[in-house]
Amino acid sequence: MTHNAVHQELQAVMARLRQLAQEGQREEFAGYLQQVLRRYGKDDEALMRLARFCQKQGWHGGFELFMTRLAARMPSSRAGILLTLGEHLLTAGRQRGFEHLRQAAAAALEHPDEEMLQRILRAAAQRLRERDDWEEAVEQFPPEVRGDLYLELAGLWGTAEPEKAWRAYRRGLRNKPDALPGEPLAAVAAAYARRVAATEPERAIASLLWAAERVDDPKLVAQAAAIALRAGDKEQALRLSRQAARRLPEDLDNLGRLAALQAEAGEWGAVAALAPAIAVAVSRLNPWQREDHVATVELALEACLRTGQDAQARAVVEQVGLPRAWRERWEARLTGRRL
Repeated sequence: MTHNAVHQELQAVMARLRQLAQEGQREEFAGYLQQVLRRYGKDDEALMRLARFCQKQGWHGGFELFMTRLAARMPSSRAGILLTLGEHLLTAGRQRGFEHLRQAAAAALEHPDEEMLQRILRAAAQRLRERDDWEEAVEQFPPEVRGDLYLELAGLWGTAEPEKAWRAYRRGLRNKPDALPGEPLAAVAAAYARRVAATEPERAIASLLWAAERVDDPKLVAQAAAIALRAGDKEQALRLSRQAARRLPEDLDNLGRLAALQAEAGEWGAVAALAPAIAVAVSRLNPWQREDHVATVELALEACLRTGQDAQARAVVEQVGLPRAWRERWEARLTGRRL
């Protein structure tokens, strides 16, 4: 049969389908679709034209019928065909579109195509983010892609929905432990910890420490220390503040907390050892910010005096750049100690 003859025949088929649809003859319409599939089931060009026709008409069942046959006949294009089909059905509110996305992911694994696989996972994540059963739905995808799909979801939710994002990160990294989510995970962990810290401080601390280990971010350890202190666990707060200080020598909030906890424990020598770091950190602030940390500076100075490190105290007074009246008061106190 010539190309022109096939074209004319397809036009007649489409006209007949349109007529049956307009007349509301559903059974006849469905039966005729099957006849058409048998007639053109081995003609890829005809199948594509019929699929596009059904898509334009909004006949989702017909579109699915012809696209499914195309996917079976074209293994190298199967993933893309099923992705298109799945997205179309989901846009039309047909949840069975997820099954085609799952099949598309499997096809992308069978015929390795990383770019196509990422497109499929992004499309799936965009749909799954609106579902309450997203965890169960992800588990229906091939095991090889579940980790990436969870991580894709986590990235979509981010700090706007930290509880969901946190669960997705946990599941994603369990499936794909070598993934490196970096700063997005740190931001979600911090947001999640803030959300639960008041009622579940232990969970908040655990989440921050878990994330800190995976993204190598000592700021999360410092945040965990602050939560531990607010929860009344001074021993844990002290331990975590020390851990953070080794990596964050200029984090004044952490240094101030550490100094206060060590002073409360009578560890004045340890507080004095923080004095140089405190002085450097305060001196690097803008002048109007330095007075916010007077209490920390004075605690360090008190520690220096208690441990006989007057020279260190003088160096701190000179370096921190606090107002003249404050400096003169401390200089007078240090001078009085020499007399």
